Amino acid sequence: MHIGPVLMNGRVTVGKDCSFHINTALVAGGTSDDVPYLEDGVVVGIGAVVLGNVHVARNVAIGANAVVNKNVAEENIAVAGVPAHKVSNGGGLNWNKNKLI
Repeated sequence: MHIGPVLMNGRVTVGKDCSFHINTALVAGGTSDDVPYLEDGVVVGIGAVVLGNVHVARNVAIGANAVVNKNVAEENIAVAGVPAHKVSNGGGLNWNKNKLI
C-alpha cells in the first residue's frame, strides 16, 4: 500500500489479496511464539498491530493503529481501537469498492 516498514514474523500465515499499510506488525504475542493467521482479502491500516494466536476472517478491514489481540470471526467487517473491536459492517470488500482510481 505504501513504501515503508511492515514487520511480520516468518511464521505468520497470510491469505490472498491482503493489503498492508505502512508501519504495521504481525507478530507473536508476549512470551508465546504463536502467530496470527489472516484469511483472504484482509486490509491492515497504518500502524496496526496483529499479535499472538489470532485468526482474522476474510475481508476484514483493520483500522489505523488498532491492536488486534483476539480472533475476528465475522467476515467483511471493520475493527478498530485498542483492543480492536467491531466498528462497522463495512469491511475489506466495501473498502476495495470505494478506492479512488
